[in-house]
Amino acid sequence: MIRDRGNIKWNAMMLPEHVKYLREWHENDQYVEKPELDEWALQELSEQLQKAFENGLEVELKIWEAKHIFKATGIIAKLDIKNSALYLEDGRKFPFPFIVGVTRYE
Repeated sequence: MIRDRGNIKWNAMMLPEHVKYLREWHENDQYVEKPELDEWALQELSEQLQKAFENGLEVELKIWEAKHIFKATGIIAKLDIKNSALYLEDGRKFPFPFIVGVTRYE
């Protein structure tokens, strides 16, 4: 079995600019485009959030922020339509446009 050291063996022959561009390229490769939700998906997302809020259920939100998707879990404390934001009981705030998915735990 071949045990390769990857880029480590090539670092001596690379210019610092090349190493910098390789690191930037690797970081950019991890970025995720914001998912575009159609009208039906937005309606379903809205209904799921409303039901979870009314019944006090724990939810797992998929949030797109800074070109990454991360998950946040908690119970919805407030749906602020005026400011277009959702608040969890632990004080975290998420704007509606950044919420791309929701899962309810019953």
